[in-house]
Amino acid sequence: MKKSAKILLTVSLLAVIIATSLLVGCQSLTGDEGYQALQKAIDNTLHDDNAHIFYWKESKSTPRPNSITNLVETTTVNVLCTIDRDYNFVRESDAEYDYDDLKARVTKSYDGKQVYELYCGKAADGNSYLATRGSLDSQTALTTNDAYNFTSLTAEEYVMSEAFKPYTLAEMLKELKGLKRADLLIEEYENGGVERKGNVTTITCKLSESYLNAYQEANGQKSVLDGKYVTIEMAYDRISAIIVYQNDPNAGESNTNGILALEYESYKLEIVYTGPKFTVPSK
Repeated sequence: MKKSAKILLTVSLLAVIIATSLLVGCQSLTGDEGYQALQKAIDNTLHDDNAHIFYWKESKSTPRPNSITNLVETTTVNVLCTIDRDYNFVRESDAEYDYDDLKARVTKSYDGKQVYELYCGKAADGNSYLATRGSLDSQTALTTNDAYNFTSLTAEEYVMSEAFKPYTLAEMLKELKGLKRADLLIEEYENGGVERKGNVTTITCKLSESYLNAYQEANGQKSVLDGKYVTIEMAYDRISAIIVYQNDPNAGESNTNGILALEYESYKLEIVYTGPKFTVPSK
């Protein structure tokens, strides 16, 4: 390739990179701005439709002794109702959902095995059921022969009951909502910071020792945010992910891909606001 052609190609590539950067936009924010964005995202997440119609997945990972794999427990919760062609939630009135089509689903997996299923809503036979199989505290995988237990309970009744409270966004974000600005060590953590890229803002920080100690003393267990560092992702001014990283105790060994593992995700919560469709089992 001639020298002039190489220069032209280089200039063209630089132009594309610069144009892409300008379109996406990457901006560093202060810790205070990040905390303000967090408060706004929490309020938006727990407001109106977002607080009731959502899908979240929680993963908890624990290293196995003398192993390069982790034990992973996952829980998913999906609450949805009818949406129109513009992805707006259909309501009976300005204040109420069309609860007749409300559905809820909860699943739990242990070490890659599904151990619990719950479906609630109107089934194909036209009846409303809460159908469950397995157990929340089980470690035994479900089989095709496991029978569902049916209860005559509508999705509205279930979602508004105490039994569903642990799965609400308010409960899942309770600890995040209680954080004070001083609890987030953004500037103090060497790799900490706040970055805004398009419609996504990410906080990278550690939690203060005073907060972690106070949490353990008050609750009798460690905070899920206790780790090497934490990232909090906010998309379109709503909470979209919380990830806690830990030092990998097996960092001296390689994982199955031959890549040296230095850290792992001990906790991950991902939230979207219109979950996948599902079918409620009929009797």
